[in-house]
Amino acid sequence: MKNITLLLLLIISTASAGTGSLYSRYGVGEINAFLSGKNIGMGNTGIALFGETHINLSNPASIANITRSILSASYQYRSYASSDDLGSSVVASGGINSFALAFPVLERRKMVFSLGLLPFSSVGYELQKQQTLGGNTAVQAYEGRGGINSAQASLSYALSSDIIVGATAHYLFGSIYRDQTITFLTGNLFGGTYNETNSYSGLGLTVGGIYAGVDKALGFSDTKSVNVAATFFTGSSLDLDRELLRNFYSSQDTSSVADRSVSLPFGFTAGIAMLSNRTVLAADLQFQNWSSFTVDGVHPAEIQNSLRFGAGAEFLPASDFVGDEFHKRISYRVGAYALRSNLELMGNSINEIGGTAGMTFPMNPETRVHLALEYGLRGTTSSSLIRDTIVRFTVSVSAAELMFIQPPID
Repeated sequence: MKNITLLLLLIISTASAGTGSLYSRYGVGEINAFLSGKNIGMGNTGIALFGETHINLSNPASIANITRSILSASYQYRSYASSDDLGSSVVASGGINSFALAFPVLERRKMVFSLGLLPFSSVGYELQKQQTLGGNTAVQAYEGRGGINSAQASLSYALSSDIIVGATAHYLFGSIYRDQTITFLTGNLFGGTYNETNSYSGLGLTVGGIYAGVDKALGFSDTKSVNVAATFFTGSSLDLDRELLRNFYSSQDTSSVADRSVSLPFGFTAGIAMLSNRTVLAADLQFQNWSSFTVDGVHPAEIQNSLRFGAGAEFLPASDFVGDEFHKRISYRVGAYALRSNLELMGNSINEIGGTAGMTFPMNPETRVHLALEYGLRGTTSSSLIRDTIVRFTVSVSAAELMFIQPPID
């Protein structure tokens, strides 16, 4: 119970955006994958892997092998070094990124229930530019913050010993704040501010499945060493409430616009995992149909379909017995990914490539600490655009307990 109490004390904030990339000003912000700290270290892959000592958030079917109640929480530090033709800047932020709780419901059917809260998108940017307006020098500042969160509930179910299915219901909610300020440095003109608050809410659904041991089922092997998996996100129709505040020297004006809508697109992921001795190999391909993204029925010209490919490997310890030496119980992960994001600006697709690494430390029989490091490059400095050098460091803690499990009766 001490593990559960400690993790609950860590959950002091939900997923929210800090300072980030200027590219997050478009659409609903930078899109986040539904990943656990362990999966991040393998190139952001793992929908074909089962989680036993951690909660795999990328596929609702992946939680089927959990036999004890698990609570997990993650902290993420993000650094963006952005550069263009005029200079460079570095911004960084960090905070509690996600948490989840999972516990078995019906062991013989691998029915496991999970609750979670994690970011769907994040916005965090600041931009200032100086220009001449009407013969006067003015500074215009743009700032954005906030994001959309996913509060979700998942359930897995075994159709057979090899075929596992699952579903996740998402409640998507959050606010994105966009502010503009103009300040005149010369002349007798007064500046002003423009504050926009966009509040989103809506429902979505992800369904997924894993076929465990497909190599044996096809007669290619005597053992189950290859899993294949797929997930499908239905998309969502979000309600949008917008509030505008215009504040000038001589007046202040507030207006609210409700009954608006944002259409989030469907997406799917396919994955494969190969388990051999103490090595795990995994690869995922993810597509999202952002060409169907609309705001009040209008598709923004800069939004395009996104495609991500990731691959990674995990090297398992010689054993995971408590009595063994600590260094023999540590697992290691490496990976890489390539992303064509959902942005196309000035005729340039905003792409990202990166590498990942991770480690897991078994602190005691019931607790694991997962570390993951990402290093990526996004965008370009051509066409007056920005190139981001991205570093993300994630610490995820998983603690297991016997909560919600009825003890055997003599």
